[in-house]
Amino acid sequence: MLVLYALFLMLDEVRVIVRDVDPSSQLDVLFLADSVLSYAVIALVAWRPTWASMALISCLITSLLVRDYGSAAIAVAVVTAAVVATATRRFSALHLLICFLWIVAAAISRGDELGGIVFWNLFTFLFVSFLAGVTLRYFQGQRRKGEQRVRDLEILNVRLREDERQALARDLHDVVAHELTLITMQTMSRRRSGDVGELHQVLETVEGAARSALHELRVLLRLLRNENEGEHPRDVTGAGLSIGSLEHVVTSLAASLQDLRFEPEVVITGDLEATPTTVRGTAARILQEAVTNIIKYAPAGSRCRIEVAADDQELRLRVANPLARSAQRTGGSSSEMSSGLGLRGIAERVSLLGGRAESGSADGQWVLDVCLPVDGRDAL
Repeated sequence: MLVLYALFLMLDEVRVIVRDVDPSSQLDVLFLADSVLSYAVIALVAWRPTWASMALISCLITSLLVRDYGSAAIAVAVVTAAVVATATRRFSALHLLICFLWIVAAAISRGDELGGIVFWNLFTFLFVSFLAGVTLRYFQGQRRKGEQRVRDLEILNVRLREDERQALARDLHDVVAHELTLITMQTMSRRRSGDVGELHQVLETVEGAARSALHELRVLLRLLRNENEGEHPRDVTGAGLSIGSLEHVVTSLAASLQDLRFEPEVVITGDLEATPTTVRGTAARILQEAVTNIIKYAPAGSRCRIEVAADDQELRLRVANPLARSAQRTGGSSSEMSSGLGLRGIAERVSLLGGRAESGSADGQWVLDVCLPVDGRDAL
């Protein structure tokens, strides 16, 4: 638009000047040059305002020579607004100083009678264009801040989506891994049993595990479809879906181990229900994963120990079970059913609450130690 505007004015000015200018007159030639330079400078603003500012100096000089300031004043106004809006403060100050000196020189050249009028007219042009440039600079700054806020929000949105995806992946892994492992081990351990009563008990256990998995998956689907109306609140740590009493969770997990002919020993210390819901939810999922690992890796019929202790500062979990002989030889647990996601999920859950988690083999046992702070001061 600037280029078209300058081109239109320049052609119109040239048409008038060519008709009236005497080529033999040096003053008329300078007048023509001043007009052409003024509109060329305006067009140059569309390319780079700082270059237009430097080219403006030649226009100012020719305007002083012909003592006509109309075209130069328009160029000064356009260039000043562009420079103040886009250039550095030092360059803008230098540009304004040059323009002010030009105004003073123009006023002096017109003499005492017209000098004051010329000065104030040109100064008004410069001041108004300066205000326009400051306004443009302000709105450009606001636009950049707005764009930066949008970028920050987009980054935050991506991060939140990733956190939610990780949380849902942990929940889905915990639900499917635990319940399907329970179903698999129940059916494998009783595959050749001829006891009808025992088979009925296995079917009841499998049915209960399937119902539990189906319930949790439905809750997950409601969360994904935004159909959860508060019946199953979800915490920001991805600690898990709705749970009841933590002590009841521990008891249920121990019962699942007994059904698979393990010998669980449960030790509960302190008031577990006094801990925050987020901590209890995380503890429930960690215990669920630990019991799943016992079912997968521990020798059949082995003795295992589950300890849960709560106080005013932290909730401590300790799960220990014997290692299989093959795992003792390799120094850890290994199984074809291992996905490698269980311990990673535990570490992520504990990290979100600012806790500590340690796991490894010691004296022929696989031990999982977890400490979750109750006050949440170190939580992410």
